[in-house]
Order: sequence, then structure tokens, then C-alpha cells
Amino acid sequence: MSRFLVALLWLPAVAWAHDLWVERAPDGFVVQYGHRGGEGLPIDAAKVKAIRCGDGKGVPRDVLAAAAFAAKEVRFPGPCAVTSVFLDGGYWSLTPDGDVNLPRTKVASVVRSWSSRQYAKWVDARSPASAAVLGDELEIVPVTDLAKAREGDKIAVRVLAAGQPVPNAVVAVGHRPLGETDSKGELRLRLHSPGVESISTSVRRAKATPEAETEVLEASLTFEVAR
Repeated sequence: MSRFLVALLWLPAVAWAHDLWVERAPDGFVVQYGHRGGEGLPIDAAKVKAIRCGDGKGVPRDVLAAAAFAAKEVRFPGPCAVTSVFLDGGYWSLTPDGDVNLPRTKVASVVRSWSSRQYAKWVDARSPASAAVLGDELEIVPVTDLAKAREGDKIAVRVLAAGQPVPNAVVAVGHRPLGETDSKGELRLRLHSPGVESISTSVRRAKATPEAETEVLEASLTFEVAR
């Protein structure tokens, strides 16, 4: 069995269950949760811990205070060359009756438990800042110049954890796993969207605590494909 298949088998049930992503909107940017292209799911405002906006010339500023929360979306103003949103999903436990958003210490008959943190990133493909490393706990960084990449082209991306390459991270587009990163944390993939492309990755790692035995980090990278 290949390492890629083994990685898929070891991913928790929540991997790619619901994405968090950012897109450009007429009045700035919009953050949504669920399956892109489908109906959005509610976003708990208390779980959104940071929204950063950068112009490529300095440290991105936190614009969380300027964000407007609705039931199924979060909007914040621009302009931004790169954005990053952090949502702390808290603790989850899998029980015989399904998933509950509680630590294992507060649930009976736990099959497995984990903590969940998600990071959503949007970059302006035409800006040099698109390749900037923000230092998120988990992030996807384009290696290829996105300004020249069009539908059908192959690009390379790098998965980083706090700025360090993550080998063997499974990368997906549209909830379809495409492969895992190499020793440099990189993977080549083909662009299939003529408009907005959203790439995601999920990393599971052991971190035994009374509340959960593992942690799941998820990240997305969204950008507009050149026409």
C-alpha cells in the first residue's frame, strides 16, 4: 500500500468535512464555511480568533474588529494583497451517535477525540505578496508565479507549519485528495477552475491531553485564476 493511501486511511473523520475559505467580494472579502459551491454553514463568531490583511509591504494587520458577522458568513474590508483567517474549532469527540463539539472529558463512550484549528488564506495572484509566508500554524504557499498560471496549467504549492515544510501532508482540491507533499513540503497539481481555485490540506498529529488524544490542523489557499 502506498504512503498516500496510508495517509488517507489515517486522516480523521473530520478531514475536509467542511472547509473554511476566503474570497474577494465587491465590498472587500467574505469568509465562508462548508463546501464551496454549495450552501454555506453557520459560522460561530466566538471561534473566529483573527482576521489578517496584508499589503505585501509589512506585517499584516488584524482587522477582526472591523469584520461584520452574519449567520453564515463574515465580511471584512480591503484592500488586501493577502488575507488570513483563523478559526479555533475547539475539541471534538466521536461517539457511537456521531460527532460532538466537546472534549472527551465531557462525553461518555468516546471512540476518539481531537482538537480542531482551521486557517483560511486568500492571495492576490497578481501581487508579489502572494508568495509571502505569514507564519500561520498551518498554511499553503504558492511556489509557482500564480499571475502566469491559467486553467489547465500545473502549479507547485508548499505546505508549512509555523514556517517549516510539512512532508507527507495530503493536499486536496474540491474535497478530492490529489497527493501528498514531498520532503520539502511541496506538491505539483493542475488548476481545474476557470475562475476561483481553492486548495486545502489537513494534518493530523498526536498530542495527548485529558481533552483529546490528537489535533487536526486544516488550511486552505484561495486565489483567482488568470484568464
